Amino acid sequence: MKKSLVALAALAVAGVASAQSSVTLFGIVDASISGTTTKFADGSKASSTRLDNSGYNSSRLGFRGTEDLGGGLAASFWLEAGLSNDAGGAGSGSVTGQLFNRRSTVSLSGGFGEIRLGRDYKPTFWNNTVFDPFGTNGQGTNVLQNVVGTTTGVGALAFDSDNVRQSNTVGYFLPPNLGGFYGQVQYGFDEKTKYTDGLPPAGADTRSGDYVGGRIGYANGPLDVALSAGQGTIGSSYYAGYNDENFTWNAGISWDFGFMKLFGEYGSYELKRTYDPSYLADVKRTAWGGLVGATFPVGPGLIRASYSYARLEDFPVANDPSAQKFALGYVHNLSKRTALYATVAYVDNKNGMPLGLNGAVTAGTPDSSYGYDFGIRHSF
Repeated sequence: MKKSLVALAALAVAGVASAQSSVTLFGIVDASISGTTTKFADGSKASSTRLDNSGYNSSRLGFRGTEDLGGGLAASFWLEAGLSNDAGGAGSGSVTGQLFNRRSTVSLSGGFGEIRLGRDYKPTFWNNTVFDPFGTNGQGTNVLQNVVGTTTGVGALAFDSDNVRQSNTVGYFLPPNLGGFYGQVQYGFDEKTKYTDGLPPAGADTRSGDYVGGRIGYANGPLDVALSAGQGTIGSSYYAGYNDENFTWNAGISWDFGFMKLFGEYGSYELKRTYDPSYLADVKRTAWGGLVGATFPVGPGLIRASYSYARLEDFPVANDPSAQKFALGYVHNLSKRTALYATVAYVDNKNGMPLGLNGAVTAGTPDSSYGYDFGIRHSF
């Protein structure tokens, strides 16, 4: 009898423990038929049609879980990997040994907010996706993100190709009960060896990988407004005596009228190479631009539209290159989890901007580019 009571008690405790914990498998599979045509200054054209992924939402596979520790305290984990479902491979940006390239975090949360450790979105990324009707996916994406995400064709230096996520970070998020105010700070470790005696080995990189950033915003009723900034080292050479640093800031605002939601964003990205010894001249490149857009709910669907502009300054040509993009799209929700979507976009380049649609860098001198996405998104 006593053994039976002990067994029942153990089962009861196990049941309580399982009720306090949860693990979820989730993901998105997004596929599209996408086409682009680029027209060059000499009148020639280059076209392509492909089966693509992530035209509406980024394809992904993830696991997340939470354990209730009692007293309002909880422990959580989030492991999320990108998918290239059109070819059955890992998502864009994946590198060898980086399985959960989108997010890989463990956190502790409570009334004080949340402390999160691991690979996560940079604070400046949130404004890019929240205040753009097309998010950061597909042909309609803000043209400034296309320019910054391009690692060639921007002069002697290249902007940070991964302006979305940061590895090796410690982050803090404000609690959600602050009357509409929200915010976060994030610090990324460079994990490089520092030398106090003697010189580092040849080719030593002692700084790249460090990062610090933050975001503060206010969302209440129809209004959402936020400001963010970040700084990181993306290259360093002890013997050549230089550091390459990115300085980013952006601001966004949206207002939901019910029948229409308006969006606006402005951002600036500065890449600077500083030399020591100081007799070598520092080099700087700046990309800045803005976006205005809107969404219109129509029955089970959503019309999306935007205009975006980007310009490169401190560029080694007579006139600063620039590009503008016009985008129009429609999303038709078949259910809460499944949607069909279509997007068309047009990019107009000035002063030698080497940009095609969706961030593609083209050979030659592209004058303009237009394209489309037709796809399906299913989440689970």
